[in-house]
Amino acid sequence: MKKAFEKLEMVVCADQFFNETVQHADIVLPVTTAFEEWNVDASYWHYWLSINQPAIKPMYEAKCDLEIATMLSRTINKMAPGSCTFPQEFDHKRWLDQEFNDGMAKMFGISSWDDLLDGPKKANLPSSAAWYDRKFKTPSGKYEFKSELAEKNGHTALPEYKPEAESKLPFHLFTPHVQFGLHSQFINLDWMQVFYPEPFVYIHPSSAQKKGISENDLVKVFNGTGEVELRAKVTTNVPEDFLVMYEAWFPKRQYNVQNVVADTPADMGLMKTGAPGAAIHSQFADVVLIGKGESVA
Repeated sequence: MKKAFEKLEMVVCADQFFNETVQHADIVLPVTTAFEEWNVDASYWHYWLSINQPAIKPMYEAKCDLEIATMLSRTINKMAPGSCTFPQEFDHKRWLDQEFNDGMAKMFGISSWDDLLDGPKKANLPSSAAWYDRKFKTPSGKYEFKSELAEKNGHTALPEYKPEAESKLPFHLFTPHVQFGLHSQFINLDWMQVFYPEPFVYIHPSSAQKKGISENDLVKVFNGTGEVELRAKVTTNVPEDFLVMYEAWFPKRQYNVQNVVADTPADMGLMKTGAPGAAIHSQFADVVLIGKGESVA
């Protein structure tokens, strides 16, 4: 990633915090928070739709991403008329109007997004169960045990057991979400860092003993993709042939699980997302002791 940034003539970053990406930027544009802008909020975890009203005016020169994009479009079109098709004018309420359609209005029982000013609305769904109508996004509209679509994409039409990937490295490597953050978000908050001040690799006691590793030892996790230095946590919560490292961003620490995640393509990622995707659950690594009871600075 650093090499890619170095090849660019100029890097412009729009963000709310001084994170790792900002460190590589030539120009940093401050972005507003949810406390400074209008929005409509849905959720992964419930069926309610609510409105977000600005509590304060944007601080200093901070602007929302969409406003920055419209300003950029306007400037580009002044320099080269017609070269950018992105809208050149910005108004929160007009953009929200464009996002709503008849289907959304019917689902939430509202005529416009500003009806949400009276209170949140719950989606009107016959059932909360997945596929309650028994309609599936398959060619037949049914649940398919035999899939011609899979066959057309180079796979077997019927489910077939495939042995797990093999590796000369001794450990499976899992990189799940951290509990006290979301990808690179929230880890920069002081009160979050109290719970999770630095990254660890979790290893089973039996495996740790074979490697001469004890609790809080400084270790190196490595594979053909790269390496990461961090401290070890010895726990029976991890199987003997597994290493676990949480994916997150830690301020002022050279830590990135992507350094040891190979870009092995997923078998049907192209079909679902338009890109192969990475087989993140088919990763392998090894670990060696670097120092006793030291911390990564």
